[in-house]
Amino acid sequence: MIQLQYMAPWVPTFSTALESELAAKEYSPPFTTFSFATVDKDGFPHNRTLVYRGYLFDNKTNNVLTFSSDKRTGKYQELKENDKFEAVFYFENARKQFRFRGKARIIDNEHMPSFDLTTIQPHHVMQDNLHSQSNSSSDELSDDEDSLEISVGSKTSTDAMDAAQKSHHTSPQDVPLNYPIISPTLLEQIQKESSSLSISFTNLHELTVNEFCPPTRQEWDAEMARSWGSLSKQLKLSFRGPYPKLLMDDQNHNLIDKISRGVDGKKEDSGLKNFVLIALFMEYVDYYDMEKSRRYIYEKDENHLWSEHEVCP
Repeated sequence: MIQLQYMAPWVPTFSTALESELAAKEYSPPFTTFSFATVDKDGFPHNRTLVYRGYLFDNKTNNVLTFSSDKRTGKYQELKENDKFEAVFYFENARKQFRFRGKARIIDNEHMPSFDLTTIQPHHVMQDNLHSQSNSSSDELSDDEDSLEISVGSKTSTDAMDAAQKSHHTSPQDVPLNYPIISPTLLEQIQKESSSLSISFTNLHELTVNEFCPPTRQEWDAEMARSWGSLSKQLKLSFRGPYPKLLMDDQNHNLIDKISRGVDGKKEDSGLKNFVLIALFMEYVDYYDMEKSRRYIYEKDENHLWSEHEVCP
C-alpha cells in the first residue's frame, strides 16, 4: 500500500511545536531558524543556521520542508555533489527537538526535482492490486480530509535510480526521487473528483486522470516566485551583493554600502538570478520531547509509509 500526499505522523507534532515556540517568543522574530548540515567533496561536514520557509507548495501533506539560499554559497555546490543532509530544529521554550535526515533538491532556473512515479501510476496500481487480489483479500482503505490514499504493491522501481547514482558524472540532483509528489494542479483535480479524498484500486479507473505527472516547470517557477515574494526587502538585497567570501576590498565595501542604502541602481528583483529554493525530502525523523522525556523515531519505507517507534531518550 502507498499513500499519496499523506501527512506523515511527525508533521502535526512538528507544526504544533513550531507554532508554540513562535507564540512563546511573541513572534519576535516572526520566523524559525534551524541548523543544516551538508558534506563537502573532501568529506568535511558543514553546518549553518538557516530560516525555515514552510512546506513545499504550501501543503503540509507532502511532508517536504523548504528554505531559500543564494546559489553562490557553498551549500549549493555541496548539494550538487551530495544530496544527503541533516537538519535540526531545537525549540527552546517548547523543549522539543527534531532531527531530519533525507535528500535535498535544488529548485532554480537550472534545476527542478524529478520523480519516479512508476508505482503510483493508476495502470500500475490496478494491475498490481488485481494480481495481489487473486492471492489474498485486498485491504480496505480510509483516511481523513488531509490525505489522498491509494493502494499499490510493495515493489519499488529503483533500476534507473541505481544506474544514475553509479554514474561518475551524474549529479545526485539529476537522479529521480522515489517520492509521491505530483503536479499541484493535477492533485487538486483528483481531490475534486473524489469527494471523500479516498481512492482505492476498485474505483481508480473512474478518474478522468489516466497518469500522474510530476510538477511542471511552470509550477516550480510559481513556487519559486511564491517563496521569493515572502522574503523581506532587506533579505532580497543580500542577493545583489558581492560573491560570498570574496575579500572585502574598497570596491566590494562600496557596493555593499550602496545596496544597503538602495542606491546601487538596480531593481528589487535583480537578485532573483542568485535565488534558489531548497526542498528537503525526509526519510528519517528523530523527535525528542525533553519535557516528557520521550523519544520517537520515524522512518519512511520504499512505499512511502511511515513507521513510528518509541525509543529510550
